[in-house]
This record gives sequence, C-alpha cells and structure tokens, in this order.
Amino acid sequence: MSQKPSQRGATRQSVKATKHNWPSRPAFNVNLYLRQHQATLAESFMRLVHYPLATLMTVMVIAIALSLPGGLYVLLKNVQSVTDNWEQQSVITLYLFPQVDDTKALALSHRLSSRPDVATVDYVSKEEGLRYFERSSGYEQILSSLPENPLPIVLKVIPKEAVNLQSLALLQSLRDQLAGQTEVEYAELDAQWLQRLANILSFGQRFVYALSSLLVIAVLLIVGNTIRMAVESRRDEVLVMKLVGATDSYIRRPFLYMGFWFGILGGVFATLCILVLSWWVSAPAERLIELYHGGFQLQTFNADEIVLCLTISALIGVLGAWIAVNRHIAHIELQ
Repeated sequence: MSQKPSQRGATRQSVKATKHNWPSRPAFNVNLYLRQHQATLAESFMRLVHYPLATLMTVMVIAIALSLPGGLYVLLKNVQSVTDNWEQQSVITLYLFPQVDDTKALALSHRLSSRPDVATVDYVSKEEGLRYFERSSGYEQILSSLPENPLPIVLKVIPKEAVNLQSLALLQSLRDQLAGQTEVEYAELDAQWLQRLANILSFGQRFVYALSSLLVIAVLLIVGNTIRMAVESRRDEVLVMKLVGATDSYIRRPFLYMGFWFGILGGVFATLCILVLSWWVSAPAERLIELYHGGFQLQTFNADEIVLCLTISALIGVLGAWIAVNRHIAHIELQ
C-alpha cells in the first residue's frame, strides 16, 4: 500500500526551491553609474540651451547677486593690502605732571631710552614747548603776559616698531606701559587714524558677511523658484516615472544637475564681472594710491579664489534645487 507524501514536507521543499529560484541582485557597476550621471549632466545642460533667453536671464540675475559680495571682498582685500604695507614711524607723546622738574624728566628720558623696544626719546622742555606754541598759534603777546609757563615737559618716545595694523596692538601695549610711569600724566599714541581704519575694516568685513548671507539666500530662492517651474512643466513626466517604479533619487537627479548648471554659470559670469571691473578701475586706482603709497598694484581674484567662487556658487545652485525638487516631487506623489 503506497503512502501519500507528506503535504508539510512538500511545502517546505517547494519553499526552498522558490528561494533558490529568486533572481540575485545585480552587482553595483561603477562605470555604468558614472555614465548615467554623465548623460544626465549633458541632458540637463541641453535643456537649458533649448531655452536660451530664460536661462540667460536667470544666470545673469544670479551673477549680479554673487558679484556684489565678491566685489566688496576684492575692495577690502586691496584696502588691507595697502594698510599692511603702509609703515610709518610712530611717536608716543608723554605729558609729564607739572610738578616734575628737569632732573626727574631727564632721568625718566634716560631710563626709557634703555628699553629694547624704544629707538630714541626726544626731550622737549617747558621753554621749548612754549616757543613752539607761540610760533604755531600766533598768540605771543597773550602768552608773554602769563605769570608762569603752563606747559608741561614732554617726552617724545619713538618705538623701534613701525606702525601698521599688525603692530598696532604692540604699540598700544607700549603706550599703556609708559603711561604707568609715576612721572607721566598722559600718554598719547599718534595712531588714531590707524585705529579708525581698523574699525572701518572690521565694520566692512561684517557688512560683507551680512550682505553675502542675504544674497546667498536670494540666489537660493532664485534657483529654487526656477527649479519649481521646471518640475511643474515636467509634472506628467515625473508622474509617469513614479508609476513605472522610478526612485526619487533618479527623478531628482536631472533637476539637481540643472541647479548645478545655474550655479556654475552664475559663478562664471560673476567672476568675469569682477575681473572686468577690477581691470577697468585699476589705472585710476593705482594713480590715486601712488600719491600716498608707491609701488601698489591693484589685486583681484587669484586662481584659488576663482575656484572657491565657482565651488560656492555650484553648491548654492545644487542646494536650492534640492530644496525645491524634494518638496515638489513629494507633492506630485500625493496627487
């Protein structure tokens, strides 16, 4: 009498056979992946070429937005270059107390001259100061009628360090040390113009950073709005790709490359605008600077800064496209 095969055993065998018959996942092909990206990159560029006027208008708006902070950066770069090389001899003027006599003042002068950070010390007596003030002010009769000389003894300390933006902190520290002498009533460093310039440069840097942030946001909005319109114009195409099983990354890829092209082209035109503008103003700027500082050459973007500008503009374009396409692809999926 024949026995029927166990139904349970047959089921396990069929399941095992089914598992062995599943198709294996193909291995990742790097060359194929790169060729797909290359084809998508070229296709995205050709789509922009098919609409030259709209593409040119968008690219020029991005270029203008990027050239404004770039131009201010070049301006600050040249101002800092001038001030870094603009070295002048500084003088720290020490006004002594009125009760300090010539003996104590001369002793202080010799003591300061022996400091390693002091080049020379000029001694200006009360009589010399009064004569100089009479010549410069023109009040000889009024000053001669005074019962006593009201001017103090003055020491003009000339440091070994020349004054510039790098040495300003050291000179200010030296001034504070000299002001701490018991005979000194007040110490003045004749570098107020440099302090004002340093404050102006600090304000300019912060202004450039703030303006750059606002214009980066503007470029993100421009690219995002352009990509949103591109997604809407290809809505049916995106919907069909979703229905046949295309992934979001595959659908997103051409729009990201479109944002890349907008960013890189905007960066190229912005760099060209800055280079042309720098060349245009170089001649009058050099003539102006020669009146105050010889041998100055106007600086513009170097190779590293050009690469950095193009990289930042491309990243801004990709980021704006990413934000826009993610939102609108999800919206199409919900319909």
